[in-house]
Amino acid sequence: MGSGKQNKNQERIFRLLRTEHELTRQDIAGRLGLSMPTTLQNISELAEAGIVEEGCAVDSTGGRKARQVHLRKDAGVAVGIEVALHHVKLVAVDLLGNEICSRNLQTVFSDDLFWYKCLGETLLSFLWENHIEEKRVCGAGVSFPGIIDTNRDFIVRSHIFSLEHIGLDRFRKCISFPMVFANDANCACVCECGFSRRSFVYVSLNETVGGAVMLDGRLAVGDSYQAGEIGHMVLVPGGRACYCGKSGCVDSYLSPKVLTQGKQTLDAFFQTLQAGEKWAYTIWEEYLEYLSILITNLRMVTNMDIVLGGAVSRRMAPYLESLYEKATEYDRFARDIDYIFLSRPNESACAAGAALLALEQYADRVLDRDKEIT
Repeated sequence: MGSGKQNKNQERIFRLLRTEHELTRQDIAGRLGLSMPTTLQNISELAEAGIVEEGCAVDSTGGRKARQVHLRKDAGVAVGIEVALHHVKLVAVDLLGNEICSRNLQTVFSDDLFWYKCLGETLLSFLWENHIEEKRVCGAGVSFPGIIDTNRDFIVRSHIFSLEHIGLDRFRKCISFPMVFANDANCACVCECGFSRRSFVYVSLNETVGGAVMLDGRLAVGDSYQAGEIGHMVLVPGGRACYCGKSGCVDSYLSPKVLTQGKQTLDAFFQTLQAGEKWAYTIWEEYLEYLSILITNLRMVTNMDIVLGGAVSRRMAPYLESLYEKATEYDRFARDIDYIFLSRPNESACAAGAALLALEQYADRVLDRDKEIT
């Protein structure tokens, strides 16, 4: 598909169309700073490869009407796999990142060959059931709750699964598609990116508490891939025991288990809260207090928007004003608490984000062949 330089331009065009969905050739040239001949040549090659196609003509002030160019969303499919403590979520998306189908499996993770084989077989069954041919799958992304070193190709540590230095080849042996791996909170953060904000801190209030940092549309992973490990920041010195072995971690005060007390579902807790039960109100008020401390600390360090995602955030909308009031007590620098947002409702955020990362890798692999993919 042309020279390395051409491939790089095609990669840029692909990424731009994934974000903007539809643009004229003139718009593409202007946005990317390319000459019209270069733009026309690269779009022509992308069209020959079946990746882009022409759309509707747009109004013109004179002369021939320009036609919009867009990705052929059916030209490929990426799959996302969320591996969690008690379930696996599968999602398929088209080239624009639109969800095609999903499936949720109740299963407990086990680091043995049988589990990985079952995952591979389940993925193929998922594709077959949804009439997705294997040859259309351009990549698979895996969301995993742990610190992942992509350069050395292993999971450095997963406290929740009590794993250390686990090779990612376990997955590759059972799944034949090109694969990319990322921390679960990072995946959810990727899913949130691009919707009105490009730089923010993502706080995941899921089975465990996690986080991620997005800077101008790119994940900040840090020197050792641990950026955003919000759940294991110490919130209360000498406080409650955390599963990581420390005391007083954020996870010990803000995971959903704090609300459910191991006796009910999250939905049941919020129903009890809405019914006005005093004990539920007391637990919730303490939860919001600790959450406001965490949020304002993160704001002080980054001076960026804070986006709350995960299971708890999906039920938090009626209580935002109370959270703002508590945050005001800890942030005396802000005139208004206008930096706390709830993520878009999406129970598939981790899996969908993993699929989007697979699309990013697809762009690197197919459109920029001179670039080595690790």
